Amino acid sequence: MYTLTEDFLKVQGTYFRILGFDIVDGRNGWLHPCRTTVMMTALIVVQPMIVVFVLQNVENLDNLTDGIGSMLVDLLALLKFNIIMWLRKDLKRLVAKFRNMLERECMEEVSASIISQENRSEQRVSGIYKNSFMLTAILSSLMPIVNTFIFYWQTGNVELQLTFPCAYPWDDNKMSFALLSYVLVVCASFGAILPTICIDTYFTALTHNLVALYKSAQYKMQLFGVETLEETQERLREILQLYKNILDMSDALNRFFRLTICMQLIVASLLLCFIGYTLSENFAQPKTPFYATFMFSVLAQLYIYCYCGEYLKTESRRFANAIYNCPWYEATAVNPTVGRSLQISMMRAQRGSRIDGYFFEANMRVFLSIVRTAMSYLALLRSIS
Repeated sequence: MYTLTEDFLKVQGTYFRILGFDIVDGRNGWLHPCRTTVMMTALIVVQPMIVVFVLQNVENLDNLTDGIGSMLVDLLALLKFNIIMWLRKDLKRLVAKFRNMLERECMEEVSASIISQENRSEQRVSGIYKNSFMLTAILSSLMPIVNTFIFYWQTGNVELQLTFPCAYPWDDNKMSFALLSYVLVVCASFGAILPTICIDTYFTALTHNLVALYKSAQYKMQLFGVETLEETQERLREILQLYKNILDMSDALNRFFRLTICMQLIVASLLLCFIGYTLSENFAQPKTPFYATFMFSVLAQLYIYCYCGEYLKTESRRFANAIYNCPWYEATAVNPTVGRSLQISMMRAQRGSRIDGYFFEANMRVFLSIVRTAMSYLALLRSIS
């Protein structure tokens, strides 16, 4: 029999603990405040330096787009940091509710198989996602070292070539200050990547588990049998109560992530434009792999929210088909009032569960629209330059 602890939030639990939190098993939720403070402080310290860099390079389009892109990434990471810090208890309670519902469903073999399959699929997606972002952070850390070696090979002088868009308040031409800047940038890079991995894969995991619960409810509804009047009413009450609980969990998930999704979709459209421009202007340069990986990570970040929103809405709507395909005619023959309950449930199921960011819904149509808009912005920047 499948046990929930095998795959449930495996990747998420690991990276939350790296960040200093434990929203899966721990009682306190915030295990290592010092570790969290170091990375968040690095992000906060770097942010005004990036702003100054942007203001100093208003007339230099290459540096301007690079600086604005970094500023947007840091602001979005700070938002996710704050969500983890201030809502960690709510996130733990949400995980506990999911765990209780999933464990109850795992008592039935078919439901357990559905949940197992969805969690394995989610862990594969989350694994690829976190690998792409960790690769971006590693390349960001290695890029100054690679540029330093290239500079030494070309000139014969050792000088740390910092490429992160910052206006440092010290002379980074001196090696000691350059090393300080490098350490600060590396901490800020991982400080931006880790909360992104945590929040985004957390959303992915809970969305896939909601889909598993919807599939379990569909399976139970399709096998809705009729024996006696009491058994019919009891079985239907259990299925519809499960469906109502899933709807409530979907609404709770949407409330938690509405602000994040709104900011994520807006920032992603701008980042795709700026990174695409920077990549096109620096093609075949040593930092091309970094920008290419960064571009892929932003696309993956945008895609994962839109895909999960589309996936959840599609599966939640299929509960209406499950009601239609169940032996409702036999149930209404035993108890005519059952038909009314099934009609109301079908009408609600046709609406589905919606994941939105205040102004727009997270789905694949929005994903394609954002990509097209970003490409239009990119073409405009290319024409200006």
